[in-house]
Amino acid sequence: MTSFDNRTAFLVVALLYLVLPAFAWITLAAQRQRGVALWCGGGLLTGIGFLLVGVRGSVSDLTSHAGANLLLMLGTLLRVQALRLDLGQPWRARWLVLATLAYILVYQGLQLAVPDEALRLRWVYVLYLALMGLTLHLALLARKLAQRENSPSAHWIARIYFLVVATLLLRQAVVFSGNALPVLEPALTAQLLSLALLLSAVVGHVGYVGLALDRSMHREIDAATALARDEVSRRLGGRIAHLDRQRLLGSMSASLGHELNQPLSAILINAQVVQRRLQSGSFDVAQAAEFMERIVSSVRRASQIIERIRGFIAPSVRATDAVDLGLAVQEVLDLVAEDAQERAVRLIFVRAALPSRVSGDAIQFAQVILNIVRNALEALAQAPLREIHLSLHSEGERTLLRIRDTGPGLEAQALAQVGQPFFTTKAASLGMGLSISRAIMEQFQGRLAVQNAAAGGTLVELDWPAWRAQTQGIAA
Repeated sequence: MTSFDNRTAFLVVALLYLVLPAFAWITLAAQRQRGVALWCGGGLLTGIGFLLVGVRGSVSDLTSHAGANLLLMLGTLLRVQALRLDLGQPWRARWLVLATLAYILVYQGLQLAVPDEALRLRWVYVLYLALMGLTLHLALLARKLAQRENSPSAHWIARIYFLVVATLLLRQAVVFSGNALPVLEPALTAQLLSLALLLSAVVGHVGYVGLALDRSMHREIDAATALARDEVSRRLGGRIAHLDRQRLLGSMSASLGHELNQPLSAILINAQVVQRRLQSGSFDVAQAAEFMERIVSSVRRASQIIERIRGFIAPSVRATDAVDLGLAVQEVLDLVAEDAQERAVRLIFVRAALPSRVSGDAIQFAQVILNIVRNALEALAQAPLREIHLSLHSEGERTLLRIRDTGPGLEAQALAQVGQPFFTTKAASLGMGLSISRAIMEQFQGRLAVQNAAAGGTLVELDWPAWRAQTQGIAA
C-alpha cells in the first residue's frame, strides 16, 4: 500500500511539474528571455523524470531508473543555470553537458558493477548527494537573488528548496541507518519528501513567475525614474544655459550699451540739425530728405542691435532645425564687435564657400560660440598680437568650426581640467561656461575639444554632423 501511495504521490508531483512550467511560460509571454526558457524547460524535464519514477514497474528499469535520474539531474541543472543567469554568473554550456553525462555514467556503472541490491541502493543514495547539492545550490542562489533584488518571491523559492534539501537529508539518514531510527520511519520520511516536492512544484514555479514580474516592475519603475530624471535634467540644463546667456550679456553690458549709444546719438544729432534748420527757415526738401534718411538708417541700426540681443537672451527649447553656422558665427561677431574694438582685437572669420548647415538650435549654438569668443577676448588682454581666427569648413559628413586666439595658451594642468564644471582660470568666473557649451554640443551629437595651437594660443574645435548627412540617416 505504501509503495502504491508513493507512486501516486510522484505522479501528482509529475503532473504539477508538467503543468506549472507551461503556466509560467504563458504568464511570462512578454518576458521570454533565456532564463525563463531554462527555468520552464528544467521544470518540464523534472516533471517527466518524476513521471518515470511514478510508473516504475510499468516500464523497463532502464527507462524508469536511468531515464528518470538523467532527467531529474538535467532539469535541476537547467533551473540552477536560470538563476545563475539572472545573477549574471552562468555556467558554460559544455560543463553542464559533461556534468550530466558524468552523473548518468556513474549511475549506470553502479547498476552494472554492484550486484548486491542493498549495497547498490546505498551507493545510489551516495550518488544522490550530487543532486541534493545542486538543489541546495538552487536554494542559495534564490536567497542571493532575494537579497539583491529585495524580492519576496525569491525568498519563497529559497525556503521551499531548503525544505526539499532537509527532507532529502532525512531520507538519506533513514537509508544509511538501515531503518534503525524509530523516529524516522520510512513511510513518514517518504510522505515528508512527497509533500516537499509537491510544494516545490507549486511554490517554485509561482515564485519564479513572481520574481520575473517583480523584476519587470522594477525595470519599468527604473525606466520611468530615469525618464523623469532626464526630463528634469533637460529642463534644468536649459534653465542654466538661459541664465548663462544672461550672464554673458551682463558682462558685455558696457560694450552693448556703447554700441547701442552710437545709432541713438546719431538720431539725436540729426534730429537737432533738422530742428535748427527748420527754425531758421534755411531748409529745403532735398536736405530734409537726406537727414530723414540718416535718422531712419540709425533707427534701423538700433533696432537690429536690440533684436539681436533679444533673440540671444530668449529662452530656447531643443530644436532640430537646420542652422546656418556661418550666419550664427557672424551674429556672434557682430555682438562682440564693439568689445573687440575696445580691446584692440582683430576678428578674422574665414567661412566656407557654401552654407554650412547643421541640425540643432541656433540660439544655443550662438551661446557656445559666444562663450568661446569671449574667453578668447579675455585671454588676449596681455598678448602682443591680438587676433582671433575663426574658420568654418566641412570634412566629409562633419562640419568643423575652429576658433584660435594668439594668446599665451593653457598650462598642462589647466588643459587637463578645462571644460569641467566649476573649473576656471579667471578670478571672477564660476567656471560653467565651457561645461554648459560642451553639454549643448553633446545634445546635438556634436563635440567640443580644447587644445593648445601649434602656432601658439588656444584652439577650440567644434564639430557637428552635417545637416545633409543627418537627414539621410533619419530617412534611412
